[in-house]
Amino acid sequence: MKKYFVTGVVVLLPLALTFWIVTFIVNILTKPFLGIAETLLRTIGLNGVSFLFLSADQILSFASQALVLLFLFLVIVGIGIVGRHFFFKYLIQLSDSILHKIPLISSVYKTSQELIQTILTTSNKSFKQVVLVPFPTTDSWAVGLVTRDDFDIDHRVSVFIPTTPNPTSGFLIMFKKEQIVPVELKVEEALRYVISCGVLLTPFKRAEEGVQALEKFATDSK
Repeated sequence: MKKYFVTGVVVLLPLALTFWIVTFIVNILTKPFLGIAETLLRTIGLNGVSFLFLSADQILSFASQALVLLFLFLVIVGIGIVGRHFFFKYLIQLSDSILHKIPLISSVYKTSQELIQTILTTSNKSFKQVVLVPFPTTDSWAVGLVTRDDFDIDHRVSVFIPTTPNPTSGFLIMFKKEQIVPVELKVEEALRYVISCGVLLTPFKRAEEGVQALEKFATDSK
């Protein structure tokens, strides 16, 4: 019997402690606003409602607490939205202005910032065709992003090959069109694959139109 009693205490004590802590926090948060909530609920006619073993006063108290918690939740979310939109925007602008004034760092920061914006901005026509290219040897493949393919000299295609795990650096190489393989992959998926060092694998599928995909890219980018 003693063993069963100890086992029951071990099982119930964490639940009771958790319930007590949650109740204590809820009471602290809701107590200053209970009077307003109860007045509002009495106005809509909830003061005379009872349910099962709960009295009308208990129902009114629980409903008031629930109403106050809902109100506090909405207030916190609203403050979070305002703070995130304005406060973080201000911090970003402040950090940009500081970094742009530091010698040497400003040039590196501006270059990296422009490159990232170019890669991730959906309105930009650059970096919209993902390809596989033979790099660094003819027996290996690397993920590349086409930048231009309108060179008149030898009909070359300009491909940016981002490095892992930092895609803001890489190699810019001009390949022949027959050397590259267009794949049906979004730029965001290709960058995620590069940044994760190949851990987040997205299946590569050859574009159905083959090299014609590059010709379409050149037409759309004009």
